[in-house]
Amino acid sequence: MKTLTFGLAFAVLASQAGAQQTISLASPIPDGAETRFCYYEGLAYSEDAFVLMVGDNTVTSTVSTVQERLLRCHRESDGTLKWRPQSTFSTNN
Repeated sequence: MKTLTFGLAFAVLASQAGAQQTISLASPIPDGAETRFCYYEGLAYSEDAFVLMVGDNTVTSTVSTVQERLLRCHRESDGTLKWRPQSTFSTNN
């Protein structure tokens, strides 16, 4: 009975190890995804989508500029999608 229990336990552990190895090798991004989407902060965007990046650009301790950059998902000549700057705005705080 012990031999059967140990054999069953070993078989279960071996099958789990194989499944974990398969999962660790799998990519969350499918093959060819860069030709279908632009990625920003973990999200996928389609062609001609826009995102607005906003950030502080501190020049000195007394002058602070907030910079906004508008990006558009653009198809390159090789078929891949990449972010291309459309405009940049700066405002003083």
